Amino acid sequence: MREAYQIFFKYFNIKFSDIIKFGVEIDTIYPNPKLIQCKWKNLIKSIENNKEVYIRGYGRDAHGTDLYKELYKILLKNNNIKKDPTNNSKPTQLLQKITNFSKKIKQDDKKIEKIINYQVTHIFGRTKNPFLFTAPWNIVWKSKILDPFTGHESIGENPQKYKDSFISKSKELYSMFIEEYNELSSKYFSPGKIEEAFKQMNTHLIIDEKRYQRFKNDAINELKPIE
Repeated sequence: MREAYQIFFKYFNIKFSDIIKFGVEIDTIYPNPKLIQCKWKNLIKSIENNKEVYIRGYGRDAHGTDLYKELYKILLKNNNIKKDPTNNSKPTQLLQKITNFSKKIKQDDKKIEKIINYQVTHIFGRTKNPFLFTAPWNIVWKSKILDPFTGHESIGENPQKYKDSFISKSKELYSMFIEEYNELSSKYFSPGKIEEAFKQMNTHLIIDEKRYQRFKNDAINELKPIE
């Protein structure tokens, strides 16, 4: 089997373990766990008190986002879940504030350092989950140079090793917040509560059964605890 990445690494005499070390330990910009507690608590309060919070759009052209909004009206009693205007603007704005790095800065803003060729990455995904889309411990700046080796389209042993190392590092940094999220997941998104919410939705939704089943499967994965 001819594997393109292996040929690249061999030609340039690169060890993938060095790429993992560079990406996970050196060049990923993680929010400081000691400085994000307040942002996380404020997000929880907003969700639990029917305030405006955001999720990424769901489905082709985001046409399925209303399904999640309806689900959260039942599970969270929140009528103010909004779709992010660009699907990434709110996490980007938050990450800029909590890391003091930004792709765009004003000339007179000396507190912010400009960065280029970095992208916002959700560590654990779950971007249709209001607790996790703008959770300050679920977003990092990741170097774009690593994306060919680590992005969702990459397959094979090496990308999986990188992902495992990145997740392990993130769990080590943010274990306290993960535990708090898992408690919230158990409180609001237990299997029984989700199933009951699906039944309530099913009584008044006009939707193709195949599409609705796909949504239910996706929602269960979005809302489950982080292992």
